[in-house]
Amino acid sequence: MKNIFMSKTIFFSVSNLPVYRNFVLLPESIVHLFGLEKDLSVVLLVKKGTLADQLRARFNAPNYIIEEIKENQKKSWLGRAFFFFFSYLIFTDTTKLVSSYGVRADKPRPLWKYWNFPFKRLIASTFGRSRLVRETLVPTLYRKIFSNRPYAYLFEKYKPDLVFFANVCIWPLDMELLAEAKNWGAKSIGMPANWDHLSKYYVPFKPDKLLVWSKQVSSEAFQFQYYTKNQVKIVGAPQIDFMIKKDNFMPREEFLKKVNFPPSSRVLSFFSQGPYSLDGADLVDMILRWIQSNKLPQDLYILIRPHPSGLFEKEKYLPFRNNPKVHIDETEHWSSIDGLKYYINLLYHSDIMLTTYSSIATEASIYDRPTIIANFDGYKQRPFYQSVRRHARFTHFQYLLPLGGIKVTNSPDELCAAINAYLDYSERDHDARMRLREEVFGFFDEKNSERIRDEVINYLNLLKLYS
Repeated sequence: MKNIFMSKTIFFSVSNLPVYRNFVLLPESIVHLFGLEKDLSVVLLVKKGTLADQLRARFNAPNYIIEEIKENQKKSWLGRAFFFFFSYLIFTDTTKLVSSYGVRADKPRPLWKYWNFPFKRLIASTFGRSRLVRETLVPTLYRKIFSNRPYAYLFEKYKPDLVFFANVCIWPLDMELLAEAKNWGAKSIGMPANWDHLSKYYVPFKPDKLLVWSKQVSSEAFQFQYYTKNQVKIVGAPQIDFMIKKDNFMPREEFLKKVNFPPSSRVLSFFSQGPYSLDGADLVDMILRWIQSNKLPQDLYILIRPHPSGLFEKEKYLPFRNNPKVHIDETEHWSSIDGLKYYINLLYHSDIMLTTYSSIATEASIYDRPTIIANFDGYKQRPFYQSVRRHARFTHFQYLLPLGGIKVTNSPDELCAAINAYLDYSERDHDARMRLREEVFGFFDEKNSERIRDEVINYLNLLKLYS
């Protein structure tokens, strides 16, 4: 039953760590702003054994309720076949890459293993073109095939006025919750959790309203997920409010001291892609050799951020651990304010960002930091299905790279020249980086969380008006 002290109830799904960081953890997070609303009860839905204790400590008030739920991941053979079918109702360049060579390089997947590639393309080129199939047949069959309805009891218990999905593309949790909301006739608002999610697979259920970070994300919502313009609203990325607050920036000398670099040093931060690009250690070795041979300035130091997953990722960088020119950083920034503040300062105080095709290439633009992509495999010549070059086919990067805010280098010589060019003139490509950050993250007025809150509250008030 409804909370007897509250007139309105909202479900909020905390499906993973990025959602927790961007929507819950921050001091003026959306969930915090919801709690300030009069007569609003917020039910936080979280997977068992994950973030429940953190949520209880942070939101210890009568208008917050923590519900631990079990993620339903089991699928029958029919469920797996149907999931395969509706996922490929779109077939973008990203989907083509995932469906053929794959995106991970630590587990090589030669093309011949993808014998079902033609079937995926066929699904998109036939059934995927039918609005009837996408919007009527698939949701209807989903309800029949996935008929166990593991979250029906939550809707019976609380009868929510609105369900908010901060990661509307994720399966099984948010997708099954959204399906249940449709079964109950509950109104819903959703957001993609990142800038690169909507071009990967088709999502068979749509919330009544979709809030997105930016123009780039909205264009993918229209083109690949078939939202209409009156369903989508650009509100900005909520984490940006915190990431650009000047109070979170430490003095440069303090940051350099933390990473054991001299006060006058310039910092090149290398973000490894781990399982998606195997040759990050080669890139670090090249840069150190160029410094030693005076091809790069002597005051250049390297900060390495190993990818948090991947086979032998940390071991790759062990040869550099005692090098005074190198700091290997493994600070976790997803689940604590201090960790996020450190990450913010790492970006802010970097003079150059180097990566392959990581999302860090966009986050660097928040602070106008020159960013380089190494579009080659270190000292090696890897086959295409294992090469970093295949990631240039990602749909979201094809959208962003023409803006000019990210420098793509195709050889060691080009990489060395690009590093020198940015060290000589850090304002190079400034205007392009400003365009890129607006395209990806939307607004920079520190009011993104408020905009999201207002959209939700106004929608709730509208529902109440017509109920």
